[in-house]
Amino acid sequence: MTEPDPAPWQPWAPPLDPPNNGGLPVAVAEQIAATWWDEDWYYALGLMWEAYAAMLTPTPAVSTVSTGAQSVSYNPAAPTGDYGEAIARADWFFARSHNAGGLVSIPLTTGAPVDAIGLGWVDP
Repeated sequence: MTEPDPAPWQPWAPPLDPPNNGGLPVAVAEQIAATWWDEDWYYALGLMWEAYAAMLTPTPAVSTVSTGAQSVSYNPAAPTGDYGEAIARADWFFARSHNAGGLVSIPLTTGAPVDAIGLGWVDP
């Protein structure tokens, strides 16, 4: 017997419970997907990662790491560990979402300008 294909959002989602203990409950992820997936899947995934991060223990923000031979500074300071990774992934998806205020653009081209409704070239 073959397993059914996963929902289209599952490969991008945070760890889910089940099968991962401590992951985002599948029912929560399914509700987020049902509400947002068709409108803005970046927003849906950002919400899933943010909900997962809210379940984790926050870690202190790190602004400098020094090994003695070298040091690295982070500005602004960023959380670390699983919590920091989950927040970073949520931010990545939100940055691409039109619902969360992410950048939305049209393809940029060079050459003669084209009219807005696509009827052809416009005189410069």
